[in-house]
Amino acid sequence: MLGVAAESYSWPLALAACKGSRNRRFSVSITASVRGNPRQTCGAYGFLKRVFETRRCHHPLFLMNVKTAVTAAAVVVSAAMAGLMPALVAAQTEAAGSRADLYRHNLLTGKDVPCRTNASCAALGVAALEAGRVKEAQTLVAMEAALAEATAMQAEEGNSPKATSSARARVAMALVHQGDVQVRLGALPDARAYYRTAVSRGNDYPNDALLGRAVAAARQRLEAIAGKAVVNGVPPNGARFASYMFFGAWNSIEVKPVKGRRDVYRIDGDFVYPTVSADGQPSANMGSLSAYVRFYEGVARVPMSDDGGDAPLDATAKITNLAPYDKRRDKCLIEFKLSAPETLDVETHGSPTECGFGFNVTADGRYYLMTGS
Repeated sequence: MLGVAAESYSWPLALAACKGSRNRRFSVSITASVRGNPRQTCGAYGFLKRVFETRRCHHPLFLMNVKTAVTAAAVVVSAAMAGLMPALVAAQTEAAGSRADLYRHNLLTGKDVPCRTNASCAALGVAALEAGRVKEAQTLVAMEAALAEATAMQAEEGNSPKATSSARARVAMALVHQGDVQVRLGALPDARAYYRTAVSRGNDYPNDALLGRAVAAARQRLEAIAGKAVVNGVPPNGARFASYMFFGAWNSIEVKPVKGRRDVYRIDGDFVYPTVSADGQPSANMGSLSAYVRFYEGVARVPMSDDGGDAPLDATAKITNLAPYDKRRDKCLIEFKLSAPETLDVETHGSPTECGFGFNVTADGRYYLMTGS
């Protein structure tokens, strides 16, 4: 048995001696001597754990019986790396903070942070709106939404179903409060966009009771403004449609009539896939398109191509046959459908990777008309 002695008196307390090992082939027992008292631990993990803890205290480690040590060293280190690395990585991650914790920390770093928790932002935002301080309320509920997304990320990392359900409800309620601000501003299409986005969250998780309460609040508010100032089709000055992603990011599509070209519209789309880096900083993969289109019975179709360079694609011709695109990995066609008032549905035919967007970026989804208040 290899003898190990420490010069320091602060050698960490030993674990009880192991009676067996899951990997007997690489199990090595070490005896440490502190103040002449033998303490025993088991296996290469225990050995390197003591080495790192001792060095962290700035106490050198000395090996006795060097010939034996050289023979055993390869076995000890080989076994240690397999057993110890997961623990070391976990310790480093914990020390540095999780991605969600760092993201939340970055959100709260700054001089102009109006509130510091999702609940306080919600309460302050509602109070400000009731008092008629609309701009202040707008700032507060935006922060409420950002912190709700951070809470959702933390719940996902913690793998807690209860926390995840609560976080979903918080995100949906933040959307409801943002809709309330738009009602006060008189932007009813925008309010409907927020409420309908909150309702759609319930469709994704129909059995989530906590989320269901927020969805019920969104439905109630949506019914209160149903039929008021509804925009049908595309207004003469154009329209912007938006689809909520996460982390406060929206996909956006502008549809504007082209002067001098009857029934021709220009579509400009900006699409994102938001992410959070390892240091908690928000970032995004992006994609965009620009095309001239005609809507045939409310549907416009754009075959994506690199042939046009930077100029908008000309997709004004009617495309009735989707067979050349469906289930094809080498082609991309994006369909825009005015499916209902203030609603634009977007679907990719073929392969999204052939659309020329960034990684994970897609134009697909349901978009709601927003005036940008």
